[in-house]
Amino acid sequence: MDALTSTDIHASAGADSPANAGLRRPTPVVVGALLFLLLVFTTVTVFVREAWAPQCFQIGIYALLAACLLLGMRRRTEHVARGIAPWLVYLIPLWGVGQILAHTTASSFETREAVLRWGALAGVFFLSQIVSCSGAARRNFLSAFLVFATAMAVLCVTQLFTSNGLVLWIFSSGYPDVYATFQNQNNYAQFVELALPIALWRALSEGWRSWGYALAGGVLYASAIASASRAGAAICTAELLVMLVIGLVRLRNPKTGLPSRSTTAILVMVPILAAVFTFAVGWQRVWQRLEGHDPFSGRREFLMAAVDMAKHRPLTGYGLGTFPEVYQQHAVKDFPFYANHAHNDWAEFAADGGIPFLLLVLIPCAIAIPAAVRHPWGLGLLAVMLHACVDYPFPRPAVSGWIFALLGALYMARMSDKHLPRPPKRQSDSLT
Repeated sequence: MDALTSTDIHASAGADSPANAGLRRPTPVVVGALLFLLLVFTTVTVFVREAWAPQCFQIGIYALLAACLLLGMRRRTEHVARGIAPWLVYLIPLWGVGQILAHTTASSFETREAVLRWGALAGVFFLSQIVSCSGAARRNFLSAFLVFATAMAVLCVTQLFTSNGLVLWIFSSGYPDVYATFQNQNNYAQFVELALPIALWRALSEGWRSWGYALAGGVLYASAIASASRAGAAICTAELLVMLVIGLVRLRNPKTGLPSRSTTAILVMVPILAAVFTFAVGWQRVWQRLEGHDPFSGRREFLMAAVDMAKHRPLTGYGLGTFPEVYQQHAVKDFPFYANHAHNDWAEFAADGGIPFLLLVLIPCAIAIPAAVRHPWGLGLLAVMLHACVDYPFPRPAVSGWIFALLGALYMARMSDKHLPRPPKRQSDSLT
């Protein structure tokens, strides 16, 4: 079973002694509930332009992290993944601190904000490992995320036809369309990309109870198509096809434990439901965008500027979060709009922090890919990594918060695979 042993999820004997009875550590269930609520908060307030929304999320993460450390949540190293790669995540915000101390940043203010954001994301990564200390806990957290994402998909489709650009039919977004609480269609599609593999893999693995997951997958896929994000539509379609291929491969392998009759039925049901929901919400908008002008117009010039910035300062970068400040010095073309991001996170990481910072972010994500292949519910991480080549999911905590939560869960699943003996495969094991 993909879970840790009892010695991995309980306190040491000293922690349970009478002397320490008054200092009870918070349980993973409590931490998981609070972490989930904080991630939900930053997602539903993503449209807020004032600084209080991301600041509240950051303060909440730091407070929860401090409580876990002070109350002894991390009494045993088994509660978090071991190795060099996880520690690289904790070095990400420290790179910005080093830029400030060394005076290599073009804007200390922007870099300080980026440090706080990256520090909160590193905190999410740490906390999600605590939450995912067992297969059952990991499954519960993923289930909560899937329920929330499906509700957001329903909200997205409903608002596209009825809200006239009002978030929750109340708050002005400043845009003609909103996508649940997202103003940016690509950021919403990235959010769906993280949740869709969970729904599809549960649909293939749960037996005859999986029709609900198939419905959730159909709604999520249709909402991504309705958002008219070109990259999102392509990546979600790829996720759907890849998951169907994985289902076929594992269905033919008796060692995987997938129920044959129900899985075969779901392999037929999932694409049908996805097609039905897509036709219901309409695919014309995304088709028109695919037939429209050069999709890389603007993005190409931003990418060239970011690459030029990285060439000028390959080791130190210009400072985390300073791309908008430095862009005009390296612009290859003038645009009548503000260049807030490079529309390629990996190039922007190299421009802001140099090649070392790019590796600090890339390596931990890349090392988790084999675990995502083994546990297909995590394939959304790979999908968003690919989407980051043409857009900017990482600067949005409403997306990147879930990225680092899934990353922490994958590292715990990877540790379980590596260090625990695996009994005969059962249906529930394939889900977590």
